[in-house]
Amino acid sequence: MILLLLKTRIKRAITSIVSMRRFNLASYSFILWLFLMGGFFFFFRVFNFLSPIEMIGNIIANRLISYSFFVFLLLLLMSNGITALSTLYQSDEVDFLHSMPLYPSDIFTLKLIETVFYSSWATLIGALPLVVAYLISFKTPYILIPLIIIPLFAFISIPSGFGVALIICLKRLNPRFSIKQLTIILGCISGLLIYIYIRTTPYTFNIPQTLDLEAINRFMEGLRVSNPYFPNEWFHKSASALSSKDIGLFIESTVLLLSGSIISLSLAFLLANLYYRTGWLSSSLLTEKSAIPKRPVLKNMPGPLNFLQKDMKIFVRSPLQWSQLLIIGVLLVFYSISIRRTPLYVRDPFWLSALALINTGFIGYITATLSLRFVFPLISLESRTWWILRSSPIKARTIFYSKGGFHFFITLIIAETVVIFSNIILVEYSLIVVLSTIITAIFSLVAVVFALSMGTIFADFTETNPAKIASGAGGLITAVINLAYIALSLFIYFIPISSYIRAQLQGDSIDIRIPLLTSSVTFILLTLIMLFIPHRIAIKRIKEIE
Repeated sequence: MILLLLKTRIKRAITSIVSMRRFNLASYSFILWLFLMGGFFFFFRVFNFLSPIEMIGNIIANRLISYSFFVFLLLLLMSNGITALSTLYQSDEVDFLHSMPLYPSDIFTLKLIETVFYSSWATLIGALPLVVAYLISFKTPYILIPLIIIPLFAFISIPSGFGVALIICLKRLNPRFSIKQLTIILGCISGLLIYIYIRTTPYTFNIPQTLDLEAINRFMEGLRVSNPYFPNEWFHKSASALSSKDIGLFIESTVLLLSGSIISLSLAFLLANLYYRTGWLSSSLLTEKSAIPKRPVLKNMPGPLNFLQKDMKIFVRSPLQWSQLLIIGVLLVFYSISIRRTPLYVRDPFWLSALALINTGFIGYITATLSLRFVFPLISLESRTWWILRSSPIKARTIFYSKGGFHFFITLIIAETVVIFSNIILVEYSLIVVLSTIITAIFSLVAVVFALSMGTIFADFTETNPAKIASGAGGLITAVINLAYIALSLFIYFIPISSYIRAQLQGDSIDIRIPLLTSSVTFILLTLIMLFIPHRIAIKRIKEIE
């Protein structure tokens, strides 16, 4: 029976793709290809720079792979947990399937596959260019590169199985268990994992300020030490083994990942056979009591502020809107602490400016991620209540602006706090700190307005899960264009700033006003294009939506 259900789901997906207009299908395919190729060439440049560096280049590349996949591990755990709760217990389709003559195990298997797909596709798209660029940069034989798919899928399934198993246990203990409570628990688990990972991994960035050969050897050996308890370390060993053609180490590390995957998924199926149907029946018969006061926060407010208050309440009451914000906050704290603890020995002005702009670009990436996850679905989440908004004496333009105000404030506070703190630590030049602060504020504004505009253009009122809305074709296009805008903006400022700082340190006099003015004008024009073209299309679209 499970094969029939999967066949039906695959046919539905194929029909949906075939029924798309050729132009739309070609556009989505091109955007996906552009994202994969852009990510590949970026990481290829990074690893290609590291690969010729004797001894330490390979070690730093391995650390980059390991730390990147540790972040993926936390995101997958959070994403699978949140998605599993809504997919396994809070879906109208689940209620329909349980009313059919189907085994609960078949329903669970179908929904588990769906959970893993919706929670992991974005990670897979981001991880593939990273890993392939690493393997090609370190001269891995092309015939061996496809083998990395095995440990990659095994790695993804480990947090998926544990996330689903956690949901089943929590629903068994408390049928009223809500996403709010789940988010708090997953946040605590993520914080605990970060703490354990830091405590059990040797601190490898304490660079010796001496030419003593013994101290340097100890430092190099410390860099090679990995944490044997986490799947991200097993995965980087698999990738490293392929690059060094060590098939024995590859098999050993892949077996560890496959064993972890089998244990994780087996635990999920075991708990599902014991408790899934009981937990679903209990949760479907109970309703959660709201602990939030239903009286308005403020009375007699103008129309736009009423909409703003409504969105604030939805954001607080619905963890589907803020669940991933917690894990992103934990990772940003971890990122800031890491920068604070890492001694900076690079003093070349070119690399200082590059490092600061890369840091600003990372914060811009965070603003793009937050906006895609929280702002893009805002219009679509109105779904059945959209007709109430449009029948009210409020202009469509007012509805549009009120949707982005609260989220712009949140995004701006997070981005500015991190970028100011981190860039003050990284560089000593006030010009870079001030400029990065202004650029980050503009990035935040563009990210929110662009995501809201694209979310209006690609509005989908048939879906109630914001994660699925953001995972659609419109969300993919939004992410790719926004990230391309951030990369191009940083490139515009990189050359004049690095030239100015280099001249200052060498005692030369250089007039940076004209190059900086040219870069600023180009940046402003690019920003205006990102703001006004999608905005005008969205305003026209929001008036036509019925």
